[in-house]
Amino acid sequence: MTKLHELLAAEKTPTAAWNTLQEDTIKKFKNPDHFFHGYSKSLTMIEDTAANHAEEDKAREDKPVPTTVYDTLEYALGIFTKAEDMQYQKNATNRVAVGNVMWDGTVLLEGMPIDELLGLEARIHKIRTIIEAAPTLDATKHWQRADHIGHHVWELEAAEKTTKTEKTVFPIVMAPATDKHPAQVQAATRDSVVGTFVTMKRSGACTAVQKSDALVRIDQLLIEIKQARMRANETVAVDGKIADRLVKLILEPFKN
Repeated sequence: MTKLHELLAAEKTPTAAWNTLQEDTIKKFKNPDHFFHGYSKSLTMIEDTAANHAEEDKAREDKPVPTTVYDTLEYALGIFTKAEDMQYQKNATNRVAVGNVMWDGTVLLEGMPIDELLGLEARIHKIRTIIEAAPTLDATKHWQRADHIGHHVWELEAAEKTTKTEKTVFPIVMAPATDKHPAQVQAATRDSVVGTFVTMKRSGACTAVQKSDALVRIDQLLIEIKQARMRANETVAVDGKIADRLVKLILEPFKN
């Protein structure tokens, strides 16, 4: 069986990795254009010519969505799971009192040591900070799921279209010709529409509702943890894992 001193020595690595990853994840969420957004852009020329086909091929752009909020959180919280489970095992070994964390009237986490409840509350607050930083879809646009691209990816219901124009030169007669003087003609330019750019924007961001639901769950979970401290009782449990259930609960809104 694992001894307390072994836990103390082993917990440093996953805990340090989680502490580092918290900041890295927030930085990633603050740069959504680089990590969470993509698009497909094409050009359709009006005239069907070989030159225009080449222009269309040259204008085509594709930027796949590098990752999603869900995948980023799933990876980060996977590191949290390892660190949190070691924290739990250490605290459980040295516990004095335990309490049950309830959710919707049923036991979510049973026999939680009082020291673990105190530490867990602070660590769940940090998860809340990460989710607060998660980018959300632009509410001014209409989005739909893009399951053909990947899970948790969204795209616009309708691609954005812009015109491609070129300047053309045409003559303006300033003075007509006479029997004594030639006509006075001046060159002028105007913009002519020669094609249409079509851009389908995609994003791995979450919806505002998903983010709000996750934050509401965390806030309620923090209340339950505080109440569990008040109900704390002694328990003989020494070993166990609890973080996976917490992560599944927090990530559930992002799967909808």
